[in-house]
Amino acid sequence: MIYYMMNLSEYKDVLENATVPQENTVNRNEVQVDTIGNILTTAIVGNTTNTTNTTIAVTDASSRKVMNENLIVLYNGLILDTSKMDQVELKYIDNTSADKDKYVVTYYNYENFAFQDYKLGITNLIYDNLVRIGNVGKIAISESYHAILGDVKIINTLPTVVSENNGKLLEEYDTIKSIITDLDRNGTDENIVILANKKTGYSKISLYDSTGKLIADLAYIEKAKWNQTTNTEYYLSLDNVNILDVDNDGVMEILVEIPKYEGEPSVSILKYKNSELSGKLNIECSLLP
Repeated sequence: MIYYMMNLSEYKDVLENATVPQENTVNRNEVQVDTIGNILTTAIVGNTTNTTNTTIAVTDASSRKVMNENLIVLYNGLILDTSKMDQVELKYIDNTSADKDKYVVTYYNYENFAFQDYKLGITNLIYDNLVRIGNVGKIAISESYHAILGDVKIINTLPTVVSENNGKLLEEYDTIKSIITDLDRNGTDENIVILANKKTGYSKISLYDSTGKLIADLAYIEKAKWNQTTNTEYYLSLDNVNILDVDNDGVMEILVEIPKYEGEPSVSILKYKNSELSGKLNIECSLLP
């Protein structure tokens, strides 16, 4: 990891009037940052490019390097521990803690498999001196780097290579979403498939390799685990999955949001590298108390 040492006061006038070219994308979004911290985005939307300029004020006090040295990752405004590949609980910030101010920094925000913008996080008191950070995206990172690596494609069916090797999936599931991307940057795509059967009430998230071979089921939920607590049908969906390099090691992690009956969901963090998958597998989700 490279750290730039600088006197931020020398760049105050520049930073306060930083102009950020922004482009929306479905399949690709790359983040580039210059030497004084301005983030520049390059994106492709089909065969056209639309660019708008947004001016965002960035002050010395909002710089992560001024406040603390450790990378901060937030999920829905709560602290996400990315130090290990596992199922982790999201943590509130203790408003009575002496270091609570270190979380009020500029965050680089990601949502819908793309970089969105960067903004200063603000504290929102929830209850009993517990705080979450607001004014940020679903996933917010306190350092600017390439967190979305290459193309991320979303399709409403099975990838061809998966359907050719797992033909029965099309018969067993009536709702399918697939995420196609090269997680480990080795030149071949992996396939994350979200499957649901609206008749049986069963849904799951699975990972397939570039040949269409099943690597592992990541999480699942069945009707018996939700229909006793809610009249609304619940299926694992695209909203339960995020793809992002959350530890800045050049490999995109899979983040699976695990729903709970009450309270904040947990997040399963998985890494696929060198044909090996690390993290907790085949997690049974439940909305039952």
